[in-house]
Amino acid sequence: MERNNVYFRPQNSNSLKNFIFLVCFLVGAAGVQAQHKIGVRAGFNFSTISGPLEEKEDFGVKSGFHFGINYTYMVNDKLGLRGEILYTQRGSKQSLIDTTDGVYYVVQTISPLARFVDFGKTEYTLEITNSYISVPLTVQYQINRKFEVFGGMSVDFLIGPVGRGKTKFVSLNRPDEIFFEQNHDHRYNSDEVGEYNTLDRRGLSILLNGESASMAKTVGAYYSFFPSQKTANRFKALDAHLILGFNYFLNTGFYIGARAEYGLADITNNEVDYSLRELDDSFNYIFRDDKDRSISLNLSFGFRF
Repeated sequence: MERNNVYFRPQNSNSLKNFIFLVCFLVGAAGVQAQHKIGVRAGFNFSTISGPLEEKEDFGVKSGFHFGINYTYMVNDKLGLRGEILYTQRGSKQSLIDTTDGVYYVVQTISPLARFVDFGKTEYTLEITNSYISVPLTVQYQINRKFEVFGGMSVDFLIGPVGRGKTKFVSLNRPDEIFFEQNHDHRYNSDEVGEYNTLDRRGLSILLNGESASMAKTVGAYYSFFPSQKTANRFKALDAHLILGFNYFLNTGFYIGARAEYGLADITNNEVDYSLRELDDSFNYIFRDDKDRSISLNLSFGFRF
């Protein structure tokens, strides 16, 4: 008996090959996407400077903001390594208010030209804003689909330190002759010794020996320094922080988070970080050999692709 064998042959074998290739490509792409994640993050900072304080001196909390991009390499479905590049603002609200015992002030007049030290009731306030390019490196751990925790450190490069505020001063010995309110516009990386704002025409005046003497209304960071005293800028160019925080995911992409940052380095140069209360026997600045750290809390919202 003759057997007729029937064979099935695909009309186009290339179609099956293309289909298999497409499936493999999609599976591989999904694996790559799961392993590598890119995101953006922005939010608000609440920071201060922590260090030894003089009598009636204070460093309060200053707000700022941050934004930047991040990349995460997932070692497995729970553990990841993340790098970021951020623009971030840190700082503090520095103040020294003493309206009883009095504080020294280096008084400089520009017409006639004079410089002397007086003691008086003082209200000194200054908002410091230091802008950094920050590069945090952290290890993240995914607790579940909603929560992840992370920790690590950052290296921070100072690009724009400024301070703005004012001093109200009333002389203890000559309250009717020497009293004023002088503004501070500090640009710590660019201000020079004796620099003041010549465009501010408001001016100030006090009485010296019965004659009117004019003062600068708005002064720079090193206005009352001698040239030999300014050997550096107030804030150092490099900083570093320990980081600890968490993120909460609203869905697979959007999240909100919080992190604490603790400074590891002294952010001020001691050779220009002078005492606000004390002078030496020659009535020159006494520079402080102490350590001032930056501490901040960041609240963020972000999206991960």
